[in-house]
Amino acid sequence: MKTNEATIEDVARAVDGELGGDEPGALVRDVTHDSRQAGEGWLFAAVRGANLDAHQFIPDVMRRGAIGVVSESGRPADFAGAWIRVKDVRRALALAAAEVHGHPSRSLNLVGITGTNGKTTTAFLVAAMAKAAGEDAALASTIEYCIGDEQVKAERTTPEASDIERFLRRAVNAGCRVAVMEASSQALDLHRCDGLRYRVAVFTNLTRDHLDYHGTMENYFAAKRKLFDESLGEPPHTSVVNIDDEYGARLAVELKERSARVITYALDEEADVSARNIKFSLGGMQ
Repeated sequence: MKTNEATIEDVARAVDGELGGDEPGALVRDVTHDSRQAGEGWLFAAVRGANLDAHQFIPDVMRRGAIGVVSESGRPADFAGAWIRVKDVRRALALAAAEVHGHPSRSLNLVGITGTNGKTTTAFLVAAMAKAAGEDAALASTIEYCIGDEQVKAERTTPEASDIERFLRRAVNAGCRVAVMEASSQALDLHRCDGLRYRVAVFTNLTRDHLDYHGTMENYFAAKRKLFDESLGEPPHTSVVNIDDEYGARLAVELKERSARVITYALDEEADVSARNIKFSLGGMQ
């Protein structure tokens, strides 16, 4: 797989980290948070989770040829490889992966879709429209990940940051010009989508769900909002927002106040795009 041939020094600069160790010009083959993936020339992001601290796997990944570690902790005095100290290791993982894989989202018309309901349906519809227009499209959804005609069962709604960048690089190398992906609130909150350049961001709706994770609806909304502002690095070129939804209506107002390009859609409210005379039958909808 073609990468950007980024060096340790390049990655440290991209993640705004403090670099320690020798050979700053050494090339990074790939980056991961999963110690089982790490191999020769890979960079390992040591994430402290709720139940597991990945720092315990550092000796093992280094024995298998990893080039170094990204961590929020300082470099141990007896550590032999490269060490990049950062403020937020999850965000650094995303930015490092983007740098190593040459920012593939910048070579794609990337569409991100978020909302409580309708993400998967919308993602499949957008990918189908791209294919109908003669474009090979990549798709990352709750059900499956696709690049052209290749299909793989999905493990989660939004992959980890390094897996996303690897997927998008494969899509670019395969000749895709369009990629469509679901962006869950947890993924946005955990920085999995940081560093991606979205051409279009879509908001479907927001209903009571995932409050075991977010705590409140405002926190839930704040996580979704990250797809539309500068939280990920740069805002999308165009935002498509359902203003029949109260949170979508709020989002549209906020975006327009910032002079962002917004296309609204609705059934009940006055919007840029709306549907009328909707008919349902056993054969479908029109």
